[in-house]
Amino acid sequence: MAAPSSSSATPPKPRRRRLKRWMKITGATVLVFGLGSCSLTKRLVAEAIVHPQRKGVGAPVPEDLTARTFKLPDGVELRTWEARPAGPPKAAVLVLHGISDSKATQVETLRFLARRGIMAMAPDMRAHGDSGGQFATYGYVEKNDLSLLRKVVEKEFSKLQVGLWGTSYGGAIALQAMSIDDQFDFAIIESTFADLRDVARAQVVSHTTLPVSWLGPYMMNEAGKLASFDPGQVSPEHSMEKIKVPILHMHGVNDEIIPIDQGRRIASHSHDPNYRFVEIPKGTHFGLKAGDPKKYDEEVKAFLDKVVGPAPE
Repeated sequence: MAAPSSSSATPPKPRRRRLKRWMKITGATVLVFGLGSCSLTKRLVAEAIVHPQRKGVGAPVPEDLTARTFKLPDGVELRTWEARPAGPPKAAVLVLHGISDSKATQVETLRFLARRGIMAMAPDMRAHGDSGGQFATYGYVEKNDLSLLRKVVEKEFSKLQVGLWGTSYGGAIALQAMSIDDQFDFAIIESTFADLRDVARAQVVSHTTLPVSWLGPYMMNEAGKLASFDPGQVSPEHSMEKIKVPILHMHGVNDEIIPIDQGRRIASHSHDPNYRFVEIPKGTHFGLKAGDPKKYDEEVKAFLDKVVGPAPE
């Protein structure tokens, strides 16, 4: 049973172009308008960071999945799709999408997990897809949402293990959630960043040779002011230091969005024997599995066999 890549092995070209365009706006456009001194430019870039383009809005629910809505304490509604196994579930996994993405791209991962006897749920994170919420805060707020979803699952299925499978943005949120909630039992993390302000700095450096790397953190701080969160607190590498449960962490060597060094930094902060960091040769941000399909499948299968048991015959 081959594992699907939660990041989508063959992403639509428009999606790749949108992300690259967003990075250029964050870096090069700021330079054109006075190196960030223009208040209008600051506002536009900050809004682009915390108001990602919504995708999958109104997507039809696949016949084999169930749609659910959860209302959070602050009134925000999270919309989810869920896949259940034929028999009693052996575990539950929350499947988390990337930035400007949605639950609609996680369908094959949900089905894959259900075939393995796992109840799988994919939420649209705040400010994404069909869910409510005004701002995306890269885990600062969203980590608490995941803790609440875990409690919902455990209320339905007493003593069931609950894990996370997060890609990119979703992976960052997963690590932060696990650092504040030690009741999560395991996780698969793909292609995520080590520190929000630092990865913003790296994006500016990758788009200009001028000595203006400070613009990345500066614009991220402006986004934080707009959305009332502290980007300095969004640091998955430091979250890793608090996590003491099994984690399979994979990152593509050729990742063009979040460089492999970000993944290696996260790995350097874990000293738990149940943590495994795997570099996928030729893997890219949107084609992690495509870099080495056999290795990817073997790693996912071995990890799930270890933490929840083998797939049903």
